[in-house]
Amino acid sequence: MKTAMTIEYDGSAYCGFQIQNGQNSVQAELEKALAVAIRQKVRVHCAGRTDTGVNALGQVIHFAADYPQSLNELIYSVNSLIPKDIAVRHAERVGDDFHARFACRAREYVYIIQNSPYRPTPLGFKSLWVRGPLNWTLVREALPSLVGEKDFAGFTRVAVVKKGEKTLRRIDGIDIVESSPYVFIYIRGSGFLHNMVRIMVGTFLDVAKGKMHPDKIAAILAQGDRLAAGVTQKSDPLYFLKADYADYPEDDDSHWLRRFLIESLRSEKSELR
Repeated sequence: MKTAMTIEYDGSAYCGFQIQNGQNSVQAELEKALAVAIRQKVRVHCAGRTDTGVNALGQVIHFAADYPQSLNELIYSVNSLIPKDIAVRHAERVGDDFHARFACRAREYVYIIQNSPYRPTPLGFKSLWVRGPLNWTLVREALPSLVGEKDFAGFTRVAVVKKGEKTLRRIDGIDIVESSPYVFIYIRGSGFLHNMVRIMVGTFLDVAKGKMHPDKIAAILAQGDRLAAGVTQKSDPLYFLKADYADYPEDDDSHWLRRFLIESLRSEKSELR
């Protein structure tokens, strides 16, 4: 029997989702908690392996095991055993052919920027603080060039390309939601390369600050030139929002931040009509 779960976590204390030798990871904490809760060792698989410091509000994992508890009992048990910066939000029994990574049709991320003149307090979102005016209209002009199945070699680490890893990815949409003082960069696609979203954000900021022409983004994509793209922005303002499946229903309480972004985008589109 397989079980899928939707989890949230603050990535600050972890080397990322995946187990790493000698380092703390989200996967390791989940596997330790499940081993106690169901009294057997299991291997946990995720929808997308987040990097060091990256957060998740709708990460999906699965594991294969038989256990006597109800799903509610299992969630309560696991949540009592894992650190307070990780939480299970939802669980479903799924078919044997389900796989959190390979059955995932699309993944959603959001990167949060706080555009204000003074340093923000720790309360509120973990975000990237940027001072000075930002022209997001210029960035929006360039976004269509990134949508579709493309080679994103120019928006990942050079080491990824040198190792010969495939750099073809599909982007379904990129939207920018402004809700002062916050700016939310909302990205949906089949999957993302190492540091891809953070490099995109660095490039968008160069355009928004007037340091780069919007047409340059299409050129970086076409040439695969990582050195021409923006700097890799820090990881803690990045959130894994949602993983989409044909056979794992979205939980009833989809995270409020995702609902806010979708409703904001619907409102923007209705105002344009």
